[in-house]
Amino acid sequence: LIAYRETATSVFSSKLKPIYKANVTTPAIGLTFDISWGENTAEPILDILKQEGIHATFFLSSPWADKHQALVQRMVKEGHEIGSHGNRHIDLNTLGAPELEKEITTAQQVLEKITGKPVRLIRAPNGAYDNKVISTADKLGYRVIQWSVDSLDWKRPGSSAIINNVLNGIKSGGGAKAGDIILFHASDSAPDTPQALPVVLQTLKSKGFNL
Repeated sequence: LIAYRETATSVFSSKLKPIYKANVTTPAIGLTFDISWGENTAEPILDILKQEGIHATFFLSSPWADKHQALVQRMVKEGHEIGSHGNRHIDLNTLGAPELEKEITTAQQVLEKITGKPVRLIRAPNGAYDNKVISTADKLGYRVIQWSVDSLDWKRPGSSAIINNVLNGIKSGGGAKAGDIILFHASDSAPDTPQALPVVLQTLKSKGFNL
């Protein structure tokens, strides 16, 4: 009984975690972009990815996707993966369970109608999650995806800083490695990303990584 009680306490008090990186046996790195608003950044990024022959995962907020259906359909046609970035760009961990479920399913309906494909990955806006977010997403058939390498492109630090953040890390020795998930933005909040992206992609490819 004592052993069972301790186990149960451990299970029910433990913090659920999203996926920050992957265990891989190949030199693979996950390339991801969040989009919640803007008109100018997504298309140049798609052009760069096409030129480099690289596929990425785009986490889209459903109002942006609904407004830019042709771009979303281009993403799918060119082999990119579509994930959810929710409906409203709000911290999901501030919502009650019923509202949280509605937030996820509302976005899902929009994204699946546009893409014609199931959407089963979600990235919480602002990376804001708790046990309720993860358990609700799991109940709805989703995996919650975070990141292990942050470009910080939304801070508009300039292309050189973005390149350094990804290749060398915000802290020394923290650059992208096999299994990592890189966070970029393709919203207009990150206007330096198209300039930084070719250098990042070409450098990682030259080191033998698959993106």
